[in-house]
Amino acid sequence: MRKVKPFLVTLLIIALAAGAYVIIPFYQQGKTTSSQATLYFIQETPTDFNLVPVRRQIEGDPSPTQALQALLEGPLPDEGLFASVPPSVRLLGLEINQGKATANFSSEIIHDFPGGSLMEAYLVEAIINTLTEFPDIAEVQILVDGRVVESIGGHVLILQPLRRKD
Repeated sequence: MRKVKPFLVTLLIIALAAGAYVIIPFYQQGKTTSSQATLYFIQETPTDFNLVPVRRQIEGDPSPTQALQALLEGPLPDEGLFASVPPSVRLLGLEINQGKATANFSSEIIHDFPGGSLMEAYLVEAIINTLTEFPDIAEVQILVDGRVVESIGGHVLILQPLRRKD
């Protein structure tokens, strides 16, 4: 009986280890990793419009490119918010170098912009705030079709990299 007891204990340990080896990958496979990114959309009030932060689930570890792409996709229907960037705008590229993000957008950012100084300020701030939520980005240069432009709608200068206001 003395020889059987250590054998049974060893057999039990092996069985538990084998079971864990088989079960854990199935558990992890069904589990998707996701994190949150903060995006900025426009909220309408009875008397004004405001730029508001929205936490959005992003699959995997969110990157500045993923966050910016989610910003371009606009708010979800149940959020009751308005897009801060025209829905036709495409992200042509994003580079990050020494704390500066250079975001290159399609020309629709100018051509499909509805106008107004407040909406232009919110559009620019939404891009800057979304990107500067990431700790490695301190300032943002906005390009249109790969070129530096004076402004999107004639009210907010974007010739130089811009920093978050708050």
